[in-house]
Amino acid sequence: MTGTRDPITEAEALRRFPELGALVALRERQWRFHLLGENDELVAVAATHTEERFTDAVFVFDRHHVLANRLVADGVVWMKDGTDLVEVVTDLLALPLPGEPGAPSLVIRSTSLWIP
Repeated sequence: MTGTRDPITEAEALRRFPELGALVALRERQWRFHLLGENDELVAVAATHTEERFTDAVFVFDRHHVLANRLVADGVVWMKDGTDLVEVVTDLLALPLPGEPGAPSLVIRSTSLWIP
């Protein structure tokens, strides 16, 4: 049996954690991935896709905590915090592009007591 730090193949990762297929789909769409650390510890994996008028992002903190948002020039116009990676990514990818009917356009204002 391999140790916990030994790399595994993509196929093995998908076998163990099928929900990772959502991240593979983002990679196939040319999204960029970023490892987010704090005090030399990995705290999240982020995936971003930027176009001229917006940036979409997904943050995976653990198997049961995923956050996605769409950012336009004025701020965040859509956000979903959930426990299901596939659901959160699917909802983000289903958003109409800015300017299209049904696209989110109202900036979400944070309160002074917002805790990520």
